[in-house]
Amino acid sequence: MVLKNKIIKGIPPLIMLTFGVLMVTGCSDTKNNVNSVHLQNLQTELIKTTDPLTINYHVTGSLIKKINLVISNPGDYATLNIYANNTLLFENLNIARTGKHTFNALVEFPQLGDTTLSFKVNNSDITLHSASFEDVADLTLPTYTDITKTAGLDSVNSIKYAGPTIADIDGDGDYDFIVNNHNQESSKLYWNNGDGTVTKHDKNLARWFMHDLHGTAVGDYDNDGDLDLVVTQGGGNGTNPSKANFYTNDNGTLVLTTGDVAIDKGGRGRGAKFSDMDLDGDLDLMLINETSLNGDKPQHFFYENTGNGKFKRKRVKGIEDQHPSRALITDINNDHIDDIILYAPLSIWQGNGDFTFTDVTHTLPQSIINDKDIMAITDIDIDNDGDLDLYLARGKEFETGKGEAPFVDHDPIEKTFSIKPRGYKGVDKFSFDADGVIKFHQYYYLAQGAFRGKDYPLFLGKEKTATVLASTEEMSFSAEQAQGWPADISENGVYFGHLGNGHWQAALVRNDDIFWGFKFSLAGVDNIETDFQPENRNITDTLLRNDNGKFTDVSSAWNIPLGGNSLGVTRGDFNNDSHQDLLIYRWGNIGNRISDVMLLNDGNGQFHALTSHGANDIGGPGNGDMGQAFDFDLDGNLDLLSGSEGGQWYLYNNTSTENANNNYALVEVGYSPDANIDATSAVVTVETSNHSYRKRVGSAGAVFSQSLLNIVHFGLGKAETIENINVSWRNGETVSISNKPVNHLYTTDSLDPTSLILSEQNPTSIREGTAVKFQAKVTPNHADTRLIWSSSDEAILSVDQHGIVTALGKNADKATITATSKANNLSTSRQVTITKWQPIPIESINILSLDKDSTNQQLNNKPTLFVGQTLNLAAKPTPRIADNSKVNWTSSNTSVATVDQSGAVTAIDSGKAIISATALANTKVSDQIEIKVTQKIDPYIRISNASQLEGMRFKVGDDIVLNVDYHAGSNNTVIAADEGGIRFWLRHFKSKWIPVKDTVLKDTSVLGTQSGQSTMTLSLDGLTPTAQLPKGHFYLLRATFASSNGNMYDATIYPLDIVEPTTNYNNQ
Repeated sequence: MVLKNKIIKGIPPLIMLTFGVLMVTGCSDTKNNVNSVHLQNLQTELIKTTDPLTINYHVTGSLIKKINLVISNPGDYATLNIYANNTLLFENLNIARTGKHTFNALVEFPQLGDTTLSFKVNNSDITLHSASFEDVADLTLPTYTDITKTAGLDSVNSIKYAGPTIADIDGDGDYDFIVNNHNQESSKLYWNNGDGTVTKHDKNLARWFMHDLHGTAVGDYDNDGDLDLVVTQGGGNGTNPSKANFYTNDNGTLVLTTGDVAIDKGGRGRGAKFSDMDLDGDLDLMLINETSLNGDKPQHFFYENTGNGKFKRKRVKGIEDQHPSRALITDINNDHIDDIILYAPLSIWQGNGDFTFTDVTHTLPQSIINDKDIMAITDIDIDNDGDLDLYLARGKEFETGKGEAPFVDHDPIEKTFSIKPRGYKGVDKFSFDADGVIKFHQYYYLAQGAFRGKDYPLFLGKEKTATVLASTEEMSFSAEQAQGWPADISENGVYFGHLGNGHWQAALVRNDDIFWGFKFSLAGVDNIETDFQPENRNITDTLLRNDNGKFTDVSSAWNIPLGGNSLGVTRGDFNNDSHQDLLIYRWGNIGNRISDVMLLNDGNGQFHALTSHGANDIGGPGNGDMGQAFDFDLDGNLDLLSGSEGGQWYLYNNTSTENANNNYALVEVGYSPDANIDATSAVVTVETSNHSYRKRVGSAGAVFSQSLLNIVHFGLGKAETIENINVSWRNGETVSISNKPVNHLYTTDSLDPTSLILSEQNPTSIREGTAVKFQAKVTPNHADTRLIWSSSDEAILSVDQHGIVTALGKNADKATITATSKANNLSTSRQVTITKWQPIPIESINILSLDKDSTNQQLNNKPTLFVGQTLNLAAKPTPRIADNSKVNWTSSNTSVATVDQSGAVTAIDSGKAIISATALANTKVSDQIEIKVTQKIDPYIRISNASQLEGMRFKVGDDIVLNVDYHAGSNNTVIAADEGGIRFWLRHFKSKWIPVKDTVLKDTSVLGTQSGQSTMTLSLDGLTPTAQLPKGHFYLLRATFASSNGNMYDATIYPLDIVEPTTNYNNQ
């Protein structure tokens, strides 16, 4: 053993025995119809951490095989990598504990023929008792390609916050997404361009540096057709409770409306969930918090949607005071009412549909209820029986972990060592050997509490030569620089000392609970010996099967891996074989990323582990965190958006050519056709000739955030037709789509028509030589309106595909005009007779707007335009089939507004103009509207007495009066946002722009106004004079407000010179 510790010395040595050759033989197990490969003459073989085992093997049959291993581990834990000709077949097979174990996994060989297998082990020597391979002929392995850069995502290392949020936020039919970062790097919204690329939203979700952002959620709370957004925010380690940031989506402009929608209570925000908790059709909101330092109740905040654009805070007994802050919204009993799972510890709260919840935690196995190691949960129908099972990803928390020993990794071949201690008070010592220069790198340090901003030095040698590194910095040092060991190591820091002959001592000293996270790696070291028992990071995940509302632990039966350290999980059918699979996000090594484990569902009650899927950044920065499976490019293959804690975001495209052998369906769930209920929690069922598949609109696994995956993906295996698609909204509305081919996207916004009739406005006769546009009425709402027009005799009545019927025959000729649905061939017809031509003069004109903008539709109310703005008008004639409906457009004042002959009005300058439409066939027939044009005013706030205040000296104890003029901008008003009106600030900064203390007063009387003045008096009582502040500190005056256009505006005066009360000065 190369990695030692002083607690477990004395393990008896293992005996190295002869290893046989790999031979291929026929297998008598006709039930599975597989070829078996095994090792002949194998008894046992020792695999040492310093000496990988290599074997010659001839690959025949399928390249995809299941490897079966029997291994004994004398140590606490070990990890095994398996290679074929230096190609990694399986990474980090976790041998989680001492003893003899059986393992299996999926591998894909790069080629047939002679192959050299290598088995490399770390953390403990192991004994291999047997190994065999089985051909896997009926399981498709998905392949992923990293498209992060080509798609347009930022590549930057950052602290994550448990996964992204995926949804069609702009309602254009494809998935947008939010990458949730924590503080140093902002959370970001990316819009899907529909061509394999994304565009970053014009504003980051962080509104200042180190904005303490956490989980996000999306939902259409105001039912206007686009998704609104909640961004939760921490509470300053519990000392400064913060309100969640609520953004109303105004056609792609995110307007911060926290105060306007009445989100009125702050906490230690962690996550948010939209849910219709009272079944009234609109979305209510749950804000999930960490326990406050003072134990304030309730812990979690529930908000009822009042239906008028506002929420009302509501008490919900039982669930509101549960400790956990991780949550999944699901429906465990298939009653179409949302249930909430909180963890950890684990509890299930069954929704009653009246804003109450019943605790049904007793339906879980008793052994799992108090488990505090659950990091993420996804619901998944593992057996396609229509109810939702649960997968619990279990691991060690990346922060806290009080009482745990340090994590360590050692690779004696690469001569690297990594350590990650917990941040609590204590001393961790270890020794090592090094022949040359030592590299200190992969350094991460995040202080907490009173230790923030303080140094944690590296001390070298007896003299304790100190070096302070910033997080991510690195350094190298030699024995000559670190001779000897200090007599006193009581100071916080990392100590290294060379004791002679290449032998070193190290210690990590913490005199208090001083950091959230800390880790580093050493390169060029060997023979590690720790004074502590390293923490075994292996925890087995749990799979719970839903058996009619009672959950059963089937982890072992379904072949869930025995070890790991899972931080996240997402689910989906990654190979379209109709069985839902899992991707497990593994925390991995201390110093670098390892492969996440994909568990492929074989449909026979087993999952099979795979790491060579391509959706990984092996050796990259960071550790596994969380992600979501979704069809980014709508090609029928599930893609992945994955985050690495301390690393980057990765968008992986499912490029599996083998998936083409399996079929799929995509079902886009829009708003219900009658009550316009949004897609949240809708249920989609797809029926083929031999099976029915049921899925629910929601997240593909959740921790703190909430996705809305309303483009529901179904793998259909070999099914070639879809007999029926049924969509059921939470209010009970249902629609069906029947008899459709596979491998298509179907949408509830384009349903098969159930009724098709020609409009009553369509005539039964048409004059010789004239043309009339026919129209058809299609039901239900949201039906597919695509039609094929045809005539029974094109020589008499021709019809084009716009429905324009032209009379080509003679008087009394007849023909039948037919409209046929492209969706399902439903048709309707009308017989039309040609009559003699007689004039139909125009009788009246009505000017209408062609624009969708609400301002332009109010034409009877003298619409107002801003200079440079346009308005598109149309002249509607009566009767509709008048012979000559052409008009002449004119403006009474072209210096104010012009109009062209298509009806396009352009505003030129302030004033009024009459826009007229006059019939060319009869100048007495006309209509007109009055247009008012004004100058557009941009928003502003100005400190009107700034010239008096700038450069003045103020005494401690003085009052400063700030006068401001403001304007919210044309067509806008002052909103509350999180400003609450106009806010007046006296700010103390220690640098640009790190605040020390803020004094904030606000004027709420300005809410809802467009412009005006405001005054506030700020006291300087108790302040430290500017000259006595630490170096770099300064004071600043500021006034701010938020406009309904979504932007915040401010005016500042700085620096501010404050002097002692006794100072004599003369303000000029």
